[in-house]
Amino acid sequence: MKLKKIILLSFLGTLGILNASAQKITLEGGYFNPKRIGPSTGETYFDAIRIGALAEYDLKYNFGIQSGLFYNIGYSNKTQRYAVSGDSVVYNTWSHALEIPVRVVYNLPLFKDFKIFGFAGPNIQVGLIQNQKVDVGLSNELVNMTGLQSGNYELYGDKKLNRINLQLGAGGGVQWRKYSVKAGYDWGLNNLDKTKTDKVRQGNWYVTLGYQIK
Repeated sequence: MKLKKIILLSFLGTLGILNASAQKITLEGGYFNPKRIGPSTGETYFDAIRIGALAEYDLKYNFGIQSGLFYNIGYSNKTQRYAVSGDSVVYNTWSHALEIPVRVVYNLPLFKDFKIFGFAGPNIQVGLIQNQKVDVGLSNELVNMTGLQSGNYELYGDKKLNRINLQLGAGGGVQWRKYSVKAGYDWGLNNLDKTKTDKVRQGNWYVTLGYQIK
């Protein structure tokens, strides 16, 4: 946990330096699609939106460094079915998180006011709230076997999930004048399961619209 705090503070420090000296600042918003997967818990998909701002510091030879701060909110409706009995468990989850990317970007101007770009680098997600409602429709035998119970849970507060999700991602896009469109994917690196009963990773792909204000 100490290492994760050091990484988080390093990211925040980098973000502050970049924002203070940034040549470009872009407001962004778009669709965000996290996917959480574990051998025991299976796959969980979220439909989400993400908004925030990205600062860019220019380097030489069309390279630059980007960082920013984003907020995302997502919803997941997952039904886990048991093939033998036909019983099921329904999970409804709301997720709120912050993201702090640090990317190396390469800009390639093609003609006046139009360029394409690619980027890669680490991303850190900090979970804020993850409320989950569980509706258990199982036989008594399966309830005793799985230990599942209906109820409302907060997955971070109940110590079921780690708040820090370290990721590594890449993507690209196009910009015309002050408007941009980009897409990318971040791969989850660390285990999010805090109960130590599973190995859970979370990645996400996204499509974003941007408007450069500086």
